[in-house]
Amino acid sequence: MTTMQAKDIAYISFRTRKPWTSKINPVWWFMNDGEQRVEDAPWYRPEWPGWFRFVVWNLLRNPLQNFRAYVVGVSDRNYVVRGRAPVMTVQRNDLVPPEYGYQWCVIELRWLRLPFVSYSGRHVVWYAGWQPSGFFGCKFNLHRSDVSNWERSDGGNHAGDRPPLSRHAAG
Repeated sequence: MTTMQAKDIAYISFRTRKPWTSKINPVWWFMNDGEQRVEDAPWYRPEWPGWFRFVVWNLLRNPLQNFRAYVVGVSDRNYVVRGRAPVMTVQRNDLVPPEYGYQWCVIELRWLRLPFVSYSGRHVVWYAGWQPSGFFGCKFNLHRSDVSNWERSDGGNHAGDRPPLSRHAAG
């Protein structure tokens, strides 16, 4: 059983708002203004033609990045985050050393309250809501093995594995 630890607080500031004209453009919703781009990921399917990598990255692998970050999400806004320490953590298995259990926070944006909760367990990892970064998303992953990558003696680094992305970029 995981206990909820002490609360933490973070002040997110100095962000630049995206123009409302971009936010109402459905084509812009599918682009990627704030996260890693396929051009910055030479490890991602280098054998594929550039145009195909772009389509798969933006439409299949990371669809609606701008929509989730700036239209539904608040990644371009200043706010306060309150939650379980360390409050900017998305999943407990991202910590060093990794942990199992729940992570939660609430974004306070003026009068608006935006919740986030995640769970990292031996067989499942999931999250839903507005991450501490302001990015909105949902995820549900089942582990096929009783042993996750970070529990393996070699740290889960195997030949052919691609480098890890931040959780919200790959989500």
